[in-house]
Amino acid sequence: MIVKKTVIAVGIVFAMVGCVSTGGSGKVVRVDPRDMQDTDANYGAEDLHIFVQKMVSAMLQTPVIASASKKPYLALGNIGVGVGVDEHIDTKLIKNSIRTNLIKSTRVNFIDSEYIDGLEKKEGKFIKKDYELTGDVHSIKKDTGSTIDNFYALTLKLTDVKTSVIVWSEEKEIRKIVNR
Repeated sequence: MIVKKTVIAVGIVFAMVGCVSTGGSGKVVRVDPRDMQDTDANYGAEDLHIFVQKMVSAMLQTPVIASASKKPYLALGNIGVGVGVDEHIDTKLIKNSIRTNLIKSTRVNFIDSEYIDGLEKKEGKFIKKDYELTGDVHSIKKDTGSTIDNFYALTLKLTDVKTSVIVWSEEKEIRKIVNR
């Protein structure tokens, strides 16, 4: 009787282990992160790549960078998420991708403001930034029941820190519509 109960218990355990999900029931397929893989109307990796490509391309063409006699020093400021955005948009990822692509261009230098802010400042020890890059992400969402319409906009500006003049500004909009 004890052996029979033990065999049944072991059988139940094996059956339960077989039912445990390992993160999905399908086959895992690796894809190129730059491939467009929209699966719904929400903000995703495709949108990040579109935003970054547009902003970096436009910024590299602005006269303060394109015709600069020396590589300007930029610092990344805040890229905020606008009021009313009801989903998570990782602005740090946007900033990191823009910075990485601009550095790869070899046309700008970046000041690590976060690093400098954490140090005790001594006059003359740090290179000063020439420009600060800031911006906002906004979204407008509509769901009529039969249609989902999601609109996203990223606006960036490059400000001369000595004069406070905005020397460059760009906006990229993305709109996704899904009919049910």
